[in-house]
Amino acid sequence: MELLRFDDLECRYGAREVFAGLGGVLRDGERIALVGPNGAGKSSLLRLLAGVDAPNGGRIVRARDARMGYLAQSVADETEATLQELVDAALARVADDDYDRKRKLLRTMLAAFGFAPEEYARPLREFSGGQRSKGALAHLLIDEPDYLILDEPTNHLDIGTVRWLENTIAADKRAYLIVSHDRYFIDRVATQIWELDRGALYVYPPAARAYTAFLEAREVRRENERRAYETYIAERDKRRATIVGLRATHTSSDYKQVRSRERQLARTEAALVAPEPPPEVARINVALAAHRRVTGGFAFELAGLAKGYAAPLFTGLAIDVQQGERIAIVGPNGAGKSTLLSILAGERTPDAGTVRYNPAARVAYFAQNAQEQLDPDASAIDAVLSAGNVPPERARGLLGRIGISGEMQERPVRSFSGGERRRIMLARLMAQNADVLLLDEPTNDLDIASREALESVLDEYAGTLVVVSHDRYLLARLAERVLWIENGQWGVLEGYDAYERSVREREDRAAGAPVEADRPKTTRLTPLKVRSKLMVQIATAEREIAGFDARKAEIDALFAQPDLYEDRARVKALQAEIEGLAVRSESALARWEELHAQLEATATPE
Repeated sequence: MELLRFDDLECRYGAREVFAGLGGVLRDGERIALVGPNGAGKSSLLRLLAGVDAPNGGRIVRARDARMGYLAQSVADETEATLQELVDAALARVADDDYDRKRKLLRTMLAAFGFAPEEYARPLREFSGGQRSKGALAHLLIDEPDYLILDEPTNHLDIGTVRWLENTIAADKRAYLIVSHDRYFIDRVATQIWELDRGALYVYPPAARAYTAFLEAREVRRENERRAYETYIAERDKRRATIVGLRATHTSSDYKQVRSRERQLARTEAALVAPEPPPEVARINVALAAHRRVTGGFAFELAGLAKGYAAPLFTGLAIDVQQGERIAIVGPNGAGKSTLLSILAGERTPDAGTVRYNPAARVAYFAQNAQEQLDPDASAIDAVLSAGNVPPERARGLLGRIGISGEMQERPVRSFSGGERRRIMLARLMAQNADVLLLDEPTNDLDIASREALESVLDEYAGTLVVVSHDRYLLARLAERVLWIENGQWGVLEGYDAYERSVREREDRAAGAPVEADRPKTTRLTPLKVRSKLMVQIATAEREIAGFDARKAEIDALFAQPDLYEDRARVKALQAEIEGLAVRSESALARWEELHAQLEATATPE
């Protein structure tokens, strides 16, 4: 059943055309994720489809007997109502014979969202961003519409609430049209992807993991676009060269023939329809460099760390982190993740315990409120120069590589968007050539394209990475170990998938369902997750081997210096180190070969 259909839809703001000629259909049971870069018009399209705004052209047809629910991106910020008034408004539309059930359901939902009864009299605007989003969601869901249009429903929500929402949507039989920057959420709930890009809507085939399938299909589409555009340019240039050649060689005796050929070629070129040029994807095209090469050994260690305020956040926390390792710190809002990161950065003092870094390591801290650390009146270039001893040429180069170039570098920080300010902070970070990066919510305010680009940069970084993030897609891609903190407890797990499994087992246990451990062992990891875990372990082994090889090359270079042999003790120490490197390298290589054999085995059907 078609719930919503739109054809030749147009949207303009003044003289600027956002999109034109859009068409699509939302059918019963479909869960469609609308993706695209910031400014593409995703929220504008949702507002048109929800009837909030009128299109500049085209038509929208909605099923008469189907009720729509719409959640705007900032709906909870715009209301002056109290939580109780929101509850009353939702229940006022409920039939008498269903009132008690809906009232109980709504209060249960609000309690699950963390709202206490004594808070109902508070205006919604006084709550945190996450609480406002939860209140708006509860208000929408209690209406039980036939299909829902949601604009950034996961904004400000912690991972636990996002997980609840994705479980709810994934189990729902109704139709959804959703805009979200949370790729993990999209991959779990969406059955199909629509991409809004450069004023056109691209509809991709339904798939089990729609976002993962979309990434592959989009790359194929863009490659075809690149080839078509290159072919067009080559043919156009060839025709233009022919015209130029004729003009240069014709004589008065064959003037009419040459002019005729000229006009014929001009008409042919004018009749050609130029294909769309390949998309100019805004990429954070940089390389984060560490001050020292990764040579093995420890990066930092925590021993007996404790911190608390009204209640303990964590006690007895201990972990050793190796150079080049990638650690994710996860847990619900308020668990102490950012507090721990600020202790690592030296900005807060623990109640007990110690933090010890490798003495040669340089540490850089990217705080959650990164944009607030910038002087709003300073120019972008001055903001990078103030990071430390960095030449102006390098500072300008770093900004240029993150897409802030030319006159933009002289603009004051206050004139940039939140995402652009985070890019400026990233340039400051790069200027420090740190060996250890401490990142607190680095993807906030970034669209999907920028998040993908940032992930690629971090993935190639050879130093030690410690990241706090609600972006589970980023964590699943980068994290080798996960340090979780919750309700004063803590633990360490191998990889983000292991953490997700542990959380779902606890949820199953709380719901009375059989936990993962009670199920057959073969169902614990899908083949795709097994391969993903093996690939992470292989990448770690490869970095270790590269580190050993790099250190061996450094020692070989020292042995080539005649002055070295005047210090016999140092020669002896270097010889011992190179013997130790050979043993460790051989062990890492054996491990790498074993992991590769396991990876190849997973590709063979049983």
